[in-house]
Amino acid sequence: MKKNNIFLILLMMLMATSCQSLKNAVSGVKQENSDEFLVQKKNPLVLPPDFTDLPVPFDESTKVTEVQIEDDIEKLFGVENNTENTSDTSDLNSIESFVLKKIKEN
Repeated sequence: MKKNNIFLILLMMLMATSCQSLKNAVSGVKQENSDEFLVQKKNPLVLPPDFTDLPVPFDESTKVTEVQIEDDIEKLFGVENNTENTSDTSDLNSIESFVLKKIKEN
């Protein structure tokens, strides 16, 4: 009987110490409440002054095509491609040879 009482008391103490609300009540910790009067109000959203101005669309004549971009890149690297109908492998070989030449020069 004595062992049961001791076990029951230890079990109750374990349960009491594991409850956070009981710990707070015994230690006198106050709850943290947020005060709705301390919240700062933000200004309303305002549209920018040029919101109604739309950008001007590009003309068809000013559009840059992929061929023009490729030509510009070739001119930038100093590679001229005289043949239009080349296979992908020959393009890779020419690029590889170009890179190898540049590496050897440096």
